[in-house]
Amino acid sequence: MESVLKTNGIIKKYSGNTVLNGISMNIHKGDIYGFIGKNGAGKTTLMRVVLSLTPKNAGEVSFFDNKKIEEVGLKVGSLIESPGLYKNASAYENLKRFSIIYGADDSKINEILKLVGLSNTGKRKAKDFSLGMKQRLGIAIALLGDPEFLLLDEPINGLDPEGIKEIRDVILKLNKEKNITFLISSHLLDELSKIATRFGIINNGVLIEEIEAKELKNKCKNKLIIECDNTSKAKDILSKLVKKEDIVINNNNIEIHSHLEKSADYNKKLVDAGISVTALYTSFDSLEEYFMKRIGG
Repeated sequence: MESVLKTNGIIKKYSGNTVLNGISMNIHKGDIYGFIGKNGAGKTTLMRVVLSLTPKNAGEVSFFDNKKIEEVGLKVGSLIESPGLYKNASAYENLKRFSIIYGADDSKINEILKLVGLSNTGKRKAKDFSLGMKQRLGIAIALLGDPEFLLLDEPINGLDPEGIKEIRDVILKLNKEKNITFLISSHLLDELSKIATRFGIINNGVLIEEIEAKELKNKCKNKLIIECDNTSKAKDILSKLVKKEDIVINNNNIEIHSHLEKSADYNKKLVDAGISVTALYTSFDSLEEYFMKRIGG
């Protein structure tokens, strides 16, 4: 599978403090990669290092299966922190000015404005835009070079529900219609889970896990918890009723991840085998709960 971004052992220090500690990340073509972590975990710093906006202390960064940032040009776009806009200019005028700065083709400005839902703003000045509209204009500017990869740093931070939906719809549209790969940082996990195809979890400058959205969904789905006095024996008994891979021993409890409707049968089998069942209940982890467990929160 083609890699759009690959980092290997990225280290970044500020005043002797390690902010990024050996980050090795792999983003595949077509991904909407959700980069999640608490504020201060290192998300923005990693993006700035990837874009060569901040020098790294060690490690390697490559794009599109082994190209350096200097070689990719406008194939990589970004919106880091707040977009820098010409506040007294319209959306069209902003794109026109930035196309001159970037040396980009300005013939697609109207198409880009339509893509991000700003084609009907006319001569309205950017200073009068809502926060969500400003974010979409920032994404539009990042699209000027017809990029294949976009890095968005907290694009929905501070937005109201309507603004969040607008940004989400734009990202999904660009991913589907323009085949743009995304790296999106956020601490708003529930919203990110609605669009991400893969996740990277960062904590205290360490990338602790990369996981497919489908796999994460399976880990967070409903499960049956059985508390008993002999988990090893209980697992042997239950494995005759449920696939072994659907039974997990966790914190001295049995977790069953399929056929939850047969809980009464499981209880009877265990009791008949002389096992004392002290509790039996269903549970599920939200994305937030899974995240907090992974970072030890």
